[in-house]
Amino acid sequence: MSDREFQGYVNVKQDTGQIMFTLRADLSSTKIKAAMKLATGVAVPKRGSCQVVAGCALAWMSPDELLVMAPFAQAEKLRASLDAALSEQHVLLEDVSDARAKFILSGTHVREVLAKLAPMDTHPEKLPVGSFTRTRFAQVAGAVFLEQDNLISVICFRSVQDYVYALFCDAASYGSEVLVRE
Repeated sequence: MSDREFQGYVNVKQDTGQIMFTLRADLSSTKIKAAMKLATGVAVPKRGSCQVVAGCALAWMSPDELLVMAPFAQAEKLRASLDAALSEQHVLLEDVSDARAKFILSGTHVREVLAKLAPMDTHPEKLPVGSFTRTRFAQVAGAVFLEQDNLISVICFRSVQDYVYALFCDAASYGSEVLVRE
């Protein structure tokens, strides 16, 4: 799989350089929190957010699920660290890299493009920087991480990656801008 990129009034780029793990565990447990901090250097995030340190990210998916993301170059070391830190805990840790796809939206109007496809309020008061949430993109499930005001990561199942890529390219095409009339 190669990175593909679309240049519109918002840019859409596939990011294939990420390892992704799903962790199912009791995220309220101090032992789990300590183990994750030890293994990744990242604190377990609060509900609806994502924490990133040195390229490693922990995203809150549900009260008992985290999505762990890092560059592929860190994959073996990260897995070994997670296995060691969590060895005494009741958890499920699974590599889901082959089951997920990630796209990066960049540009001044990323919130507008997202709002065209996801049934969510993208206003900065409702979706602040650092937010991570599950949603839908037209007909498929996905997740959104607002990394910066002009940078959004979109995660979906790999089986629908072509569909999601086409959706975002269409929504980000020149001429599809939402014009506000006064």
